[in-house]
Amino acid sequence: MTKTFAVIGSTGQQGGAVAKAMLKADGWKVRGITRNTKGRGAQALASEGAEMVTADIDDVESMSKAFEVRFRPVTNFWEHLGQGLDADAAGAKEAEQAFSIALAASKVPTLEHYVFSTLPKALDLTKGERPVPHMDHKAGVDDRIRKELPELAAKTTFVWLGWYAANMASEAMGLIRPFELPKSGGKYIWMQPSKADALLPICGDVGVNVGVYVRGALEHPEKSRGKYVYVRTDRLTFTEILKIWSEVSGREAEYVPISPQAFEAIWGPGGKEMAMQYQSGEMWEDWDTLKPGEVCTPEELGVKAEELVGLKQELEKLKSHLL
Repeated sequence: MTKTFAVIGSTGQQGGAVAKAMLKADGWKVRGITRNTKGRGAQALASEGAEMVTADIDDVESMSKAFEVRFRPVTNFWEHLGQGLDADAAGAKEAEQAFSIALAASKVPTLEHYVFSTLPKALDLTKGERPVPHMDHKAGVDDRIRKELPELAAKTTFVWLGWYAANMASEAMGLIRPFELPKSGGKYIWMQPSKADALLPICGDVGVNVGVYVRGALEHPEKSRGKYVYVRTDRLTFTEILKIWSEVSGREAEYVPISPQAFEAIWGPGGKEMAMQYQSGEMWEDWDTLKPGEVCTPEELGVKAEELVGLKQELEKLKSHLL
């Protein structure tokens, strides 16, 4: 019997990756939930066989009507931050939207599996020393689902994503891109608010890897329901990341650490939030042991290394956008 997989944010990076992976999987029909079914991304998914519908993530009833069996929601802290909200307010708004989606899911009697994109709680990672609003508010939704919607929690796979490799090629994330230093003879610098030898967990190509892991979670529900899935292909220092960037781009580059205060002064609220995330990461450089016994391994989900796209492969795909 064909089952329906409904995807919120189906035209975005995460949602699009999942939608495309499930369109290729046997026994699944994809329902893409988006703001604009006439948009280019929605039309592209429709041409591949997805059913595209509209729904308001702030309206529980409209969301419930859009779901049938399984789905994967995505909300956007950075969009709220860019609208003038401070980080705590942006995180709280995203969390309310995420819980509203979960509440809608809990009202669907045919729902078999709920997949939720989330993050570890920075306050837990750093023993309360270094909060990160977008991480802490999102992780708080996990807690609410487990406490207030226990039946849904038992059907939920919580997905953690590492750092996006595509950030180094994104015009929208200029604060993360290396840039050319004037009068340096064409040399680049990468100026970030963290130590050169601090490690970053990297999810590689989010447009591919998230879909591979979510497909695995759905194909192995006995392993993934009620647990966490950690999408990570690489674990590298800032210096190692930049070395790969230089190899791919063909440009000399140096890593230049900058203080969190200076980074915020240059980039504003977004810079402050990224600095807080990096500073938190220095205290807990990987998430593998955060929830012992609650994190699925790739092997348990049938995820093969050759299916995933790591940092270097992703940068090679984006080479024309790196400079």
